[in-house]
Amino acid sequence: MEFHEAVRAHHGCTQFQTRPIPDDKLRAVLAAARLSPSQNNIQPWRFIVVRDDEQKRKVAQACPKGKPVAEAPVVIIALAVEEDIPVTIAGYISAYPLDVAVAIHTLRLAATAEGLGSQWIVDFHEEKIRAIFGVPEGIHPIAVIPLGFPSEVTAPTNGGKTMDDGRKSQNEIIAYNEYPW
Repeated sequence: MEFHEAVRAHHGCTQFQTRPIPDDKLRAVLAAARLSPSQNNIQPWRFIVVRDDEQKRKVAQACPKGKPVAEAPVVIIALAVEEDIPVTIAGYISAYPLDVAVAIHTLRLAATAEGLGSQWIVDFHEEKIRAIFGVPEGIHPIAVIPLGFPSEVTAPTNGGKTMDDGRKSQNEIIAYNEYPW
Protein backbone atom coordinates (compact mmCIF):
# COMPACT_ATOMS: atom_id res chain seq x y z
CA MET A 1 0.00 0.00 0.00
CA GLU A 2 1.30 3.47 -0.88
CA PHE A 3 2.20 5.76 2.06
CA HIS A 4 -0.62 8.32 1.72
CA GLU A 5 -3.12 5.54 1.22
CA ALA A 6 -1.89 3.87 4.44
CA VAL A 7 -2.20 7.16 6.35
CA ARG A 8 -5.79 7.63 5.14
CA ALA A 9 -6.73 3.98 5.73
CA HIS A 10 -5.17 3.78 9.20
CA HIS A 11 -7.61 3.57 12.11
CA GLY A 12 -8.00 1.73 15.36
CA CYS A 13 -9.13 -1.88 15.09
CA THR A 14 -10.85 -3.62 17.99
CA GLN A 15 -12.04 -6.85 16.32
CA PHE A 16 -9.70 -9.31 14.69
CA GLN A 17 -9.92 -12.47 12.62
CA THR A 18 -8.50 -15.57 14.26
CA ARG A 19 -6.11 -16.33 11.41
CA PRO A 20 -2.45 -15.97 12.31
CA ILE A 21 -0.24 -13.21 10.98
CA PRO A 22 2.33 -14.58 8.51
CA ASP A 23 5.89 -14.20 9.78
CA ASP A 24 6.92 -12.03 6.81
CA LYS A 25 4.16 -9.49 7.55
CA LEU A 26 5.05 -9.38 11.24
CA ARG A 27 8.75 -8.96 10.43
CA ALA A 28 7.93 -6.09 8.02
CA VAL A 29 5.90 -4.29 10.71
CA LEU A 30 8.63 -4.71 13.33
CA ALA A 31 11.34 -3.69 10.85
CA ALA A 32 9.50 -0.44 10.15
CA ALA A 33 9.25 0.32 13.89
CA ARG A 34 12.98 -0.37 14.29
CA LEU A 35 13.75 2.23 11.62
CA SER A 36 11.75 4.99 13.34
CA PRO A 37 13.65 8.19 14.04
CA SER A 38 14.58 9.14 17.60
CA GLN A 39 16.54 11.89 19.33
CA ASN A 40 20.23 11.31 18.59
CA ASN A 41 19.22 7.92 17.15
CA ILE A 42 19.08 6.55 20.70
CA GLN A 43 16.13 4.25 19.90
CA PRO A 44 14.86 3.96 23.49
CA TRP A 45 12.23 1.37 22.60
CA ARG A 46 11.93 -2.37 22.94
CA PHE A 47 9.03 -4.56 21.82
CA ILE A 48 7.76 -7.82 23.28
CA VAL A 49 5.85 -9.86 20.68
CA VAL A 50 3.20 -12.04 22.32
CA ARG A 51 1.61 -14.95 20.47
CA ASP A 52 0.98 -17.25 23.41
CA ASP A 53 -2.76 -17.37 24.22
CA GLU A 54 -2.23 -17.64 27.99
CA GLN A 55 0.06 -14.60 28.04
CA LYS A 56 -2.41 -12.65 25.85
CA ARG A 57 -5.19 -13.56 28.31
CA LYS A 58 -3.09 -12.23 31.20
CA VAL A 59 -2.30 -9.02 29.31
CA ALA A 60 -6.01 -8.60 28.51
CA GLN A 61 -6.76 -8.87 32.23
CA ALA A 62 -4.25 -6.06 32.85
CA CYS A 63 -6.22 -3.79 30.48
CA PRO A 64 -9.61 -2.42 31.56
CA LYS A 65 -10.79 -2.76 27.94
CA GLY A 66 -8.84 -5.92 27.16
CA LYS A 67 -11.16 -7.83 24.83
CA PRO A 68 -9.22 -6.90 21.64
CA VAL A 69 -6.01 -7.97 23.37
CA ALA A 70 -7.33 -11.45 24.12
CA GLU A 71 -8.72 -11.89 20.59
CA ALA A 72 -5.80 -10.56 18.52
CA PRO A 73 -3.40 -13.14 17.07
CA VAL A 74 -0.43 -11.01 18.18
CA VAL A 75 0.00 -8.47 20.94
CA ILE A 76 2.99 -6.17 21.06
CA ILE A 77 4.12 -4.56 24.30
CA ALA A 78 6.03 -1.34 23.64
CA LEU A 79 8.63 -0.46 26.26
CA ALA A 80 10.90 2.51 26.93
CA VAL A 81 14.42 1.91 28.23
CA GLU A 82 15.30 4.52 30.84
CA GLU A 83 19.09 4.20 30.47
CA ASP A 84 18.71 5.02 26.78
CA ILE A 85 16.95 8.35 27.41
CA PRO A 86 19.36 11.05 28.60
CA VAL A 87 18.15 13.43 25.90
CA THR A 88 15.69 16.16 26.83
CA ILE A 89 13.57 18.38 24.67
CA ALA A 90 14.10 22.09 25.29
CA GLY A 91 16.05 21.10 28.38
CA TYR A 92 13.08 20.06 30.52
CA ILE A 93 11.17 17.06 29.15
CA SER A 94 12.52 13.62 28.38
CA ALA A 95 12.51 12.70 24.71
CA TYR A 96 11.49 9.08 25.25
CA PRO A 97 7.69 9.53 25.26
CA LEU A 98 7.90 11.16 21.85
CA ASP A 99 10.49 8.72 20.51
CA VAL A 100 8.51 5.67 21.58
CA ALA A 101 5.27 7.23 20.29
CA VAL A 102 6.88 7.74 16.87
CA ALA A 103 7.99 4.08 16.83
CA ILE A 104 4.49 2.91 17.82
CA HIS A 105 2.85 5.05 15.17
CA THR A 106 5.33 3.82 12.54
CA LEU A 107 4.57 0.24 13.59
CA ARG A 108 0.82 0.86 13.25
CA LEU A 109 1.14 2.54 9.84
CA ALA A 110 3.28 -0.38 8.66
CA ALA A 111 0.61 -2.77 9.95
CA THR A 112 -2.02 -0.90 7.91
CA ALA A 113 0.19 -1.09 4.83
CA GLU A 114 0.45 -4.87 5.38
CA GLY A 115 -3.35 -5.22 5.55
CA LEU A 116 -3.38 -5.57 9.33
CA GLY A 117 -5.35 -3.75 11.97
CA SER A 118 -4.03 -2.52 15.31
CA GLN A 119 -5.04 -0.62 18.39
CA TRP A 120 -2.94 1.62 20.65
CA ILE A 121 -3.87 0.86 24.26
CA VAL A 122 -2.38 2.99 27.03
CA ASP A 123 -4.96 2.15 29.69
CA PHE A 124 -3.33 -0.81 31.46
CA HIS A 125 -2.02 -1.74 34.89
CA GLU A 126 1.73 -1.25 34.60
CA GLU A 127 2.64 -3.52 37.52
CA LYS A 128 0.62 -6.39 36.05
CA ILE A 129 2.39 -6.01 32.70
CA ARG A 130 5.73 -5.91 34.51
CA ALA A 131 4.88 -9.10 36.41
CA ILE A 132 3.68 -11.02 33.33
CA PHE A 133 6.93 -10.42 31.43
CA GLY A 134 9.42 -9.90 34.25
CA VAL A 135 10.07 -6.30 33.19
CA PRO A 136 12.74 -4.80 35.47
CA GLU A 137 12.87 -1.33 36.97
CA GLY A 138 14.21 1.24 34.53
CA ILE A 139 12.11 -0.24 31.71
CA HIS A 140 8.69 1.35 31.25
CA PRO A 141 5.70 -0.30 29.56
CA ILE A 142 4.26 2.39 27.29
CA ALA A 143 1.57 0.67 25.21
CA VAL A 144 -0.23 -2.59 24.52
CA ILE A 145 -0.83 -3.06 20.79
CA PRO A 146 -3.15 -5.85 19.61
CA LEU A 147 -2.40 -6.72 15.99
CA GLY A 148 -4.16 -8.87 13.41
CA PHE A 149 -6.32 -9.00 10.33
CA PRO A 150 -9.41 -6.85 10.90
CA SER A 151 -12.58 -8.89 11.38
CA GLU A 152 -14.11 -7.07 8.44
CA VAL A 153 -13.02 -4.36 6.05
CA THR A 154 -14.64 -1.22 7.38
CA ALA A 155 -14.22 2.50 7.25
CA PRO A 156 -12.52 4.08 10.26
CA THR A 157 -14.33 3.45 13.53
CA ASN A 158 -15.83 6.96 13.60
CA GLY A 159 -19.24 5.90 12.31
CA GLY A 160 -18.14 5.15 8.75
CA LYS A 161 -16.86 8.65 8.09
CA THR A 162 -13.57 9.21 6.32
CA MET A 163 -10.51 10.25 8.30
CA ASP A 164 -10.96 13.82 7.01
CA ASP A 165 -14.46 14.15 8.48
CA GLY A 166 -14.33 16.24 11.63
CA ARG A 167 -10.67 17.08 11.23
CA LYS A 168 -9.51 20.66 11.41
CA SER A 169 -8.61 22.23 8.10
CA GLN A 170 -4.97 22.88 7.25
CA ASN A 171 -5.59 26.61 7.73
CA GLU A 172 -6.60 25.94 11.33
CA ILE A 173 -3.43 24.08 12.25
CA ILE A 174 -0.67 25.35 9.96
CA ALA A 175 0.93 28.81 9.99
CA TYR A 176 3.86 30.10 8.00
CA ASN A 177 6.56 32.34 9.46
CA GLU A 178 4.59 33.38 12.54
CA TYR A 179 2.20 32.25 15.23
CA PRO A 180 -1.06 33.91 14.19
CA TRP A 181 -3.61 32.42 16.59
